[in-house]
Amino acid sequence: MKIYSEKTNKEYKTVEDCLKAEKEFDEAVEAEKAKKQKLSEEKKARAVEVEEAWKAVREANKKYVDLKNKFINDYGAFHMTLKDKDDNLVESLWESFFRF
Repeated sequence: MKIYSEKTNKEYKTVEDCLKAEKEFDEAVEAEKAKKQKLSEEKKARAVEVEEAWKAVREANKKYVDLKNKFINDYGAFHMTLKDKDDNLVESLWESFFRF
């Protein structure tokens, strides 16, 4: 007599073999679910981290614009020289606007 498992879609010689295979199958399915859940939670946490960093950038930019405008109102003009290493910051900020 052959035993067929609808879970594994295989035939087994004994009921015990079938039950063992189904148990292993269920454990593998649960492990995969847990892996996907963990990945989903990590993704959500990292997304929150990125959003918080973006908020910090926006707040810093708001402060910069406010201070610059006050300076210009008080003194008429503002000039700032960027060095090569500072250009990377400007470029990364510029790129971040186009990566959405």
